[in-house]
Amino acid sequence: MHRLRGRPVMRDRHSSRGAIAAEFALILPILVLLLFAIIQLGLAFQRFEAVNAAAREGARVASLPSSDNADICNRVTSALAGTSFDGPPTCTPPPVLCSAPSAPDSVTVSVSVNNLIEIPFFGQQTVTLRGTGDFRCE
Repeated sequence: MHRLRGRPVMRDRHSSRGAIAAEFALILPILVLLLFAIIQLGLAFQRFEAVNAAAREGARVASLPSSDNADICNRVTSALAGTSFDGPPTCTPPPVLCSAPSAPDSVTVSVSVNNLIEIPFFGQQTVTLRGTGDFRCE
């Protein structure tokens, strides 16, 4: 009697292997797409943090009394040198520097840069990342 009970279970196990393979084949493209989306969003977040750090670095230079707009934008560009973006960064220095006679209490530097996001089956999308940095004048 034990043999008769065991055989139908084995047949069910063998026949379900094809169904499992078919279900996996249906789910695999969705999982791959999700994986690529997570990777691209992680890279975009890392680049967003790099833009914010570059803006803070530019604001730190702008807070020094001996700085000018070229120094600020050069520091922002050098802070973003290790990252790859779609085009050069756009640096917006403060309208009034800390070295001016009517110096403000703080300065704000804005940085924007284009970032290319590629996700399979959805193509490429360019997103503008913006960062700002604030520092008190010394």
